[in-house]
Amino acid sequence: MERILGGDVRLMPADTTMIWNAILSLACGSFLWWMRTMSMQVSDLRRRIADTREEIAKTYATKTDVEKDLRKIMDRFDKLEEKLDTLLMRK
Repeated sequence: MERILGGDVRLMPADTTMIWNAILSLACGSFLWWMRTMSMQVSDLRRRIADTREEIAKTYATKTDVEKDLRKIMDRFDKLEEKLDTLLMRK
């Protein structure tokens, strides 16, 4: 092996290799756990956004409801106008 690389090749002791493997395993495991957590949170947020969209759509007023309410308001204004006209005619 030394002849191929053309220099002094030193192999790591078995204890150092085991420690290095443990560190890499912990780092990779922590990273994968973090990725799993982020993925679950993104999925939860997407579900919540979809639920919110459904809830918001339930609270919209329909066109017919708005027209009915406006008609009631206009009728009240017409009655007020008639009362004001009668009051002004008396004076």
